[in-house]
Amino acid sequence: MNNPRFCDLNACGVKVAQEVETGRPIDKDIAVYRDKYLAPYTVGARKGIFVPRELVDKLAKTVSLFGNPDLTIGAFVTNILITHLVANRDVINELTERGAKTVLV
Repeated sequence: MNNPRFCDLNACGVKVAQEVETGRPIDKDIAVYRDKYLAPYTVGARKGIFVPRELVDKLAKTVSLFGNPDLTIGAFVTNILITHLVANRDVINELTERGAKTVLV
């Protein structure tokens, strides 16, 4: 990890895939990312989850670097999770059908 501004998730004890060189993003990619993940989101009724403190600290630092005072860690994580659930809905539904519970996304 050569960029010190990037969050090193290995420090959180999380098994991450091998780092992939992606090159410098173009303005279009940045705009798509901003629209998808950096939109403020009203979380509403909340439920706490347990994640490593190091990850929360890294998320707080990362979110603050985006320069959007209305963006919270909760909104950022919510946007990421929604995108993940939608992108993987077929696999998630198949796995739940094979399990004891059926939760359709």
